[in-house]
Amino acid sequence: MRRRDFLRASAVGAVAFSFSGLTLFSQRSQAANVSIALTARALPVTLGGTFGVTNTGTVATTFWRFTNDVGSPAVGPGGLSSGIAVQEGDQVTVTLTNTLSVAVNFTIPGVLSNTPSAAANGGMQTYTFTAPKAGSYFFVDSVNDELAKAMGLSGPLVVAPAGGGNMLYSGGPSFDKQYTLVLHEVDTRVNNAVANGLAPDLANYEPDFYFVNGVSYPASESNPSTAITMTQQQRIAMRFINTGLHINSMHFHGWHVNVATRNRTPETIIVEKDTVPVDVSECVDIILPVGAQVGVYELHNHFLPAVTGNGFYPYGAMLMMTSA
Repeated sequence: MRRRDFLRASAVGAVAFSFSGLTLFSQRSQAANVSIALTARALPVTLGGTFGVTNTGTVATTFWRFTNDVGSPAVGPGGLSSGIAVQEGDQVTVTLTNTLSVAVNFTIPGVLSNTPSAAANGGMQTYTFTAPKAGSYFFVDSVNDELAKAMGLSGPLVVAPAGGGNMLYSGGPSFDKQYTLVLHEVDTRVNNAVANGLAPDLANYEPDFYFVNGVSYPASESNPSTAITMTQQQRIAMRFINTGLHINSMHFHGWHVNVATRNRTPETIIVEKDTVPVDVSECVDIILPVGAQVGVYELHNHFLPAVTGNGFYPYGAMLMMTSA
């Protein structure tokens, strides 16, 4: 594909961005002050269950999550309890309250990476940053490092171009709709050890459940953040954000896509792909040009265990894309 065709301009308007479907991100002509309140919490969850005639069994475990407080604009996609959408140049203040038994902080790899202060149990800390260049990012606790990722203490950060517009970045690829797809997995043995006050075994980390936006198939079919809908001639942007500890390889049935950026760095050679690797801590933005075909097609992790739950198939990191 010729790069000038890939970067073709489209009408500038409100950014069609959503953590949960088609909520519009209001266009602003200038930067703003944004205040966000987050709480670090331990949340009990039950995974697995019955799909069709196959009972995967249920597993009770505990996640660590950043959750949005009442009135906060930080709302996450799907089953995630937090996410942040801002515009280039915004002055962002995050107030973090910690209810976990360990100290945690708020960092953004590549933006706010060396946060000196942590919030102790029952404590609070405030973090400020200027929204960086447009693109996909994530925030995470760096005090507990890999354990924080394993426990799920992270969330997506999406930065829109200054002045708005339906482009991945100023002068970059345009789109008609966009989806933020956070990739994460869990080894319930690790989470349960932490919940029971035991030492987790990260050296033998072996996930048994995989998620996109905190949900697994078949729930992903009905969740508006993961049920991808599109029509002919649209350009669909997808932001893959890997907040877990495993490499993901996202495979498209029936479609080819173009990788636009990796960690906000534009690809210099645009090659059509049907499988897109997303490394640990990597953010990969792609564009899917919708052709004339119609129907329902799978999008799933090509790593076989990632489309299972507790060892049963089909489950895990699998989505359905509907073209009409």
